[in-house]
This record gives sequence, C-alpha cells and structure tokens, in this order.
Amino acid sequence: MLAFYGDIGRDHAGYSPLVSRVGYELHASTPISSWLEAGLFAMHGRVGVNEHGLDRNLNIESRITTGGLRFIYNFDQFLAPDRVVEPFFSLGFESMEFLSKADHLDAQGRPYNYWSDGTIRDIPEDAPNAEDAVIVQRDYVYESDIRELDLDGFGRYDERTFAVPVGIGARMRLGGGFDLRLSTTMHFTMSDMIDGITDESLGMRKGDGRKDRLLFSSVTVSYGINTTRRSKVPKPTLSSEEMDLLVLNEDEDADGIADMLDRCPGTPAGAKVDANGCPLDGDGDGVPDHLDDEPDTPSGAIVDARGVQLTDDDLLAAYLNYKDSANATLVTGIVESIGGARPTKVIRPGNRTYVVQVGSQQEGISEEMMQLILSIPDVRTIEQGDTTFYVVGDYELLPEAVKRQLALGGSGISGRVMAEERGRLIDVSGEAATVRVGLNDSTLMDAASSEAVIRVQLGAFRGRIAREVFSDVPDMVVLKGDDGLTRYYTGSFTDVNQAARRKVDMLLQGFDGAFLVAFKEGRRVSLQEAGARLTRPEDLREIPLGSINKEHIRFRVQVGTFAGNVPTDIMGRYIEVGDVTSVTSSDAVRYFYGTYDDRASAEVARREMQYLGFEDAFVVGEVDGRIISAEEAERLLTGP
Repeated sequence: MLAFYGDIGRDHAGYSPLVSRVGYELHASTPISSWLEAGLFAMHGRVGVNEHGLDRNLNIESRITTGGLRFIYNFDQFLAPDRVVEPFFSLGFESMEFLSKADHLDAQGRPYNYWSDGTIRDIPEDAPNAEDAVIVQRDYVYESDIRELDLDGFGRYDERTFAVPVGIGARMRLGGGFDLRLSTTMHFTMSDMIDGITDESLGMRKGDGRKDRLLFSSVTVSYGINTTRRSKVPKPTLSSEEMDLLVLNEDEDADGIADMLDRCPGTPAGAKVDANGCPLDGDGDGVPDHLDDEPDTPSGAIVDARGVQLTDDDLLAAYLNYKDSANATLVTGIVESIGGARPTKVIRPGNRTYVVQVGSQQEGISEEMMQLILSIPDVRTIEQGDTTFYVVGDYELLPEAVKRQLALGGSGISGRVMAEERGRLIDVSGEAATVRVGLNDSTLMDAASSEAVIRVQLGAFRGRIAREVFSDVPDMVVLKGDDGLTRYYTGSFTDVNQAARRKVDMLLQGFDGAFLVAFKEGRRVSLQEAGARLTRPEDLREIPLGSINKEHIRFRVQVGTFAGNVPTDIMGRYIEVGDVTSVTSSDAVRYFYGTYDDRASAEVARREMQYLGFEDAFVVGEVDGRIISAEEAERLLTGP
C-alpha cells in the first residue's frame, strides 16, 4: 500500500497508513555477507489525498515511479543460526518521477466552488450572480495537471527528484528457496512539489516547509536462486612422456587408426575403414558403404547422397529446378504406361527382402494358372522389363521365405525363392538350397487358408488400360490371360462385407463393371461358398467385360509443365486466357485448359491455344481427375 505525507491531508492525520492506494514493487538482491545484502528495486503506484474544510479544499492524485539501490541488514550477529524469522533494516537511494493531477472540474467542465454551507457549486459564493449557482457533485476524475495550472506561479518545475528509502520489516523462510517478507518503507524525497503545495504557495494554499514523503507497506514473496559454486576437482598431472604417449595412441572415433594417422576423423561407430581411417566404399560411388543404400552401383554411375543411382528423369528434374531461375519451361509429350500400379514397399535397412515367385508372364497365362495365383491372399506383381512376376510374401530372413516355398509346394503350388532389392528380383537359388537342407516338415506353415479369398474384379478388358486410370486403386493385381483379356483385381478379403465395401468404393470411382469373385485352394468358387447370400444363381464360367463410366471421361488441353515455380510472364498469360487449372505431381506441375466431352472439341481448343502462343499444347484425356493419353480416353469411350 502506498500512502502520501505532504502539505495536503495534514500528514494523513486521522487515517491508517493502510488506507491508501495500491503500489507494486519488484526487487532483486544478492548477499554480500551473512548479515548484509544489496539489491536493486523498482516501484510503481498511485497516491491520492483529499482535504475538505471550511477554509481549504484541496485534492491530488499522483502517479509515482521509482527505481534505485538499497542495502538490507538482518541482525545476523544477534540471532540464532537456525532462525526461521528474522527482522531487517533497509537503507537506500533512488530516483523518483511523479505526475500529479487534481480534480477541479466536473464531467461537464464546470469548476468546483466550495461554499460555507458545505455544498459545491458552479459559481463562487461571493459572485454577483451567486443566486444562480447550481449545486454540482465531484466526479473524482483527476483531469487537471497541477504543473500546467500554475496556481502559485512556480512555472514548469521538474517532475522528478531523488529520495532516500528507509525501511524495517521481517522475513520468514518458507522452504524450497521461498521467503515471505513483511515491510514498511518511508521514502524521504528531496522535493516539496509532488502535491504542488509549498511554504511559498499563496493564501489558504500555503503549506509547511517540509519535503514530501511516501510510505510503502508491502507483503512480498521472493525466491532465492542457488548460486553455490561447485568445488573444483584437481586435474591429473601428466609428465611430458605420458602426454606424448597419450597423443600418439589416442583414437577418438575408435576405428583402430590413431588420430595422428587418421585422415577421416569422426568416423561413425561400426563403420569399416581402410588403412587411412576412411570409411570403405566398395562400389566407388563416393558414398561410404555404411551410408550407401545401393552398395553395388555400376561403375561411373551418378548417385544421390544415399548412393542410389539417379535415373534420367531424376537428372532432368534436377536440371529443370536449377534452370528455373532462368525461366526455363519444359512441355512434356504424351506418355502411356502399361500394366497395373506397382505396390508401395517399405525399404528396410539393407534394402533386401525375400519373396517366393509363384509365376510370371510375358504373353498370356491360362485360366487355371490365374485362379491358382488369385487364391493366394498376399500375392502381388513386380514388373521387370516386359515380364510380370507374381510373388508371395515379404520376409526379412531367407529361412522364412524357404519355409513359405516348401509350404506352397505341399499345396501343389510350385515356387522359387528370390531376393527383392528396390523392385528388382535376384535369383538366390543356391543360398535357398543350403537353407532348405536344414528344414524339416515340422517347421512348415500352412500354405493357404481353408477360407476363401474374395477379390473385387474391376473388369476384363481387351487391351491393357493406362496405369494412371488405376492410380487411386490400392492392392492392384493385373493378369493377362491367353484369351486376350486383361483382368484387373483389387483387395484380398476373407470377409464378404469388407469386400462389398471395396466394391462400392470402386463403383463410386467410375468402375461400373466391378464385381466380387472368390477363390479357394487354387480354383474359383461361388460367392455362396465364400459366405455370401445370393439372390440368383452364379455362373462361374461367365467373364463380364469391364467398363468405366463414360460420364467420367473428359478431354483437356495441356498447355505446359513446369518443375519449380512458374515464370511470372507465363502465369500472367494463363490468367489472361482463363479456365487454366493445375495438377501437381511429385516433380512437376502440369497446366490444363478447358474441359470437353469429345476429342474433336478439344482439338479445336488446342489450335486456339497454339494460335495464342502456346505452341506445344496437346490434347490429353482425364478420368475422375486422373490424366491419361487422348488415345486411351477415346478407346475407353468407344469400348463396351
């Protein structure tokens, strides 16, 4: 609490020091000795005084801000060492700033005139028109700057001064580094202008000759930061010979090569090194073996930071990103992909897993072979060149793959163990034969479940459909039969309800010919045998031709492809033309103009775009937002 003692209010006579305004103090101190501490402090608050009498009516409110240094004495010499409460005395020096105002006008700007009958009116009591006076009420808004009023002719005096704070109090230790302090401090200022009244003031405003004072009473919680210094541990002393021996034999990275001879310091733990302490690089691609994700890169190949060979597409994308600052533009041609989407694989450390190959195709395969492959729940496809391989499993350990091969053989399905590295199959027949010798029948797992495998067939098409059409379809398996039909399947379920939900999803994506098929123990079985309830008989010999909802097929005009940011002038032309949208891929952004129901209309729009300066514009097809070639879109439109 902050109280004012000055020329107004008769030194707070008749009031408790705690009947005052609220103030705030922030302090930080440090012990100089066991009995003395020094600290810095800052205080902010407001003081207010109102004096009302027959001959004098004055009021003031002042904003006080102080900051300074003080010393605190705790009477340590006279108190017990294990005390919980201790008194203290403080003395300091501070700088103080004050801004004092008075309440001279009411809310309507009328001055206060104090009459002898105790009322406040808007006209002086001795004025000729006093009979017209109106009683007013104080609004206790201190709007008038005392220095600016200059009622006593003091002019523009300084509203800052120095003061000496003298205080007493008691401190209680709460534990955990916290203290509770109760204190009261009198701030003896060196100014008599806080209330604007001095012994030189005029008339009834005249005050005494003493300086103004402030009394601050507070409750403070403080926290002591432990600054105990740790004792220094003496360092061992080595002789010159011992120091030389230590330096000569030191091996900081523990690679077996002393630091004095190590040309590659900081080698990671476990990395094999050469005689110079540098990590081995078996394929010479510049990436150490312990960081190389592709340890057998061909000699002279360009690799990335992980030692993986960069393809022509990777190099082209990097070049285009570099050339973007020069406004280079790449307009792609038409690319058609053949086959189903490749499954996404998680590449494990070492980059090698083991699978069982159960079939392959370059041309077409028989219906019996297709049913055998589709009856295996976890079958998937891997494409290498013109050949599609059908593989089962994904094992980290070779013996697990050999067990699966033997189990499949017991069910009449022949297979070969292969290693898979980054989508490539590698023959490991020799290693598998060695492992197979140590296995017996008791280690074999069941090859196939007794439950039926239910899949969603998207259809059978006379020709292969562009991969982009199936870009949003998970778990794709593509089989080309010797009858010339290419069949597309998704999913592998034992619950017919889950399979039905996948079928609904495919229908919503525009695959109108999607239907359920079931396989068990190497042959196609009825859905009723798989657990479904049928409303009509099912003909297992029927092979429905697939179809894609033609209402979802559109034609568009591709006007540009950019790797990185689009040049400002090109983007301006796109905006000027209007109806240009973008499709973002992992390495580029493609821009398309318009949407048309037939190719002829799109070709007209292409010629218009070429006339406007987009010379490389060409027509593409679109199926539910997936871009395919215009020829593929036409084939889908004219197909069944």
